[in-house]
Amino acid sequence: MTSHYRFPRPTELNRRLPKEALYQRLNPTAALRQLFVTQVQEINWSHKLSSDTLNMTAGGDYPELQVFDIDLKAAVCELDEELLRAIDGQIVHPIFFRIHRLVGEQHQIQYQLAYKAPAVVGSDKVKIAGYFASEWLPMPEPESLVALPVALDVTQLYRILLQGLTPHPPRSEEPLRDWIIRLDELTKLDKRISRLQSQLQKERQFNRKVEMNAQLRQLKNEFQQLTEGMDV
Repeated sequence: MTSHYRFPRPTELNRRLPKEALYQRLNPTAALRQLFVTQVQEINWSHKLSSDTLNMTAGGDYPELQVFDIDLKAAVCELDEELLRAIDGQIVHPIFFRIHRLVGEQHQIQYQLAYKAPAVVGSDKVKIAGYFASEWLPMPEPESLVALPVALDVTQLYRILLQGLTPHPPRSEEPLRDWIIRLDELTKLDKRISRLQSQLQKERQFNRKVEMNAQLRQLKNEFQQLTEGMDV
């Protein structure tokens, strides 16, 4: 179940990010600029989560975690991932995105967060893996928000926030990068299994069905092995 978090007051920034300012930094292609124009109403840099603002122990691979709110334009149902990557690529720290849309009169929210490789001192390169996302959820009432999870530092908090958006939790003592690699392998296997199951339903030749069933069992075994030993 996805949690709706209440961020402590010292973390508040509430800085509106004009799209024109982003264009100056991004130097976007015409296609990317058009995505901003057609999909994004407003972007706000809402919170900065750090050892100082959260009164946490300093240290770890991730000294800060940012929180951005993105309001979609009317009639836009989904935000193109290319837009997230463009924004994410401007900051070395991970960004926890809260995406807002209106469906009729209902305000809905979706959370997205990617694994971002730790920043390297002296380098401005940003390496972003795949995004993990919640379902679209009704906007919570303020009184239903919950406190952030207890964490030793921002790195641990980042791991916990990622875990809340992923279907497969980490194994005990599993390093963050290893867990992300395993999640990527599970995603690829899941797609292969779904594709093979679809092909199997359409297959008419008996011998070919036998062969495909054997392949399917092998893929499911690999999937099971990758999910064994996970924390619950």
